[in-house]
Amino acid sequence: MNRSLRIITRVAVFAALVFVFSYFAIFLYNINPSFFIVFLSGFLWGVWPGVGVGVIGFFLWSNFNPMGPAPFPLLLSQLVGISIAAPIGAAVRKINFSKSANFKMILILALSGLLTGLLYHVIVDVVDALLYQPFWPRLIGGMLFSLITVISNTILFPILCPVLVFLYEKEKVWQA
Repeated sequence: MNRSLRIITRVAVFAALVFVFSYFAIFLYNINPSFFIVFLSGFLWGVWPGVGVGVIGFFLWSNFNPMGPAPFPLLLSQLVGISIAAPIGAAVRKINFSKSANFKMILILALSGLLTGLLYHVIVDVVDALLYQPFWPRLIGGMLFSLITVISNTILFPILCPVLVFLYEKEKVWQA
């Protein structure tokens, strides 16, 4: 199987995982493992496949979730926000990546989780506050709820480090 077809297939599967794992955000409010999936995609295959995973997965989620579709400006902000996880994942791969869950890797993953959640919510919460006025009370209230995502990402990313290492090792076998 050539590399392009392999990447397209993986993007489709991981986008489906983003869609499915986004249901966590309904049952466990604002806790969403999809951030890690997009981060992992950027880590494994680079920025653009990771962005594809985030955009396709969140587009499906935003339009076909039980709470109804997001308004178009909010949808765009969600797609931009989740896509930020992919370049962060690609950047982490360029850092001296180690195959074990050492303290440095755990710290890097925790900071990556914090950054992905924070950047996502800065973008989405500003657009949300612009759409649903009054701006400042809505933004401050939204940011308080966003802390759940930021904290959960900061905890989930290091916990899922073995998944990252496992898939990294599997991808090395396919690339060889």
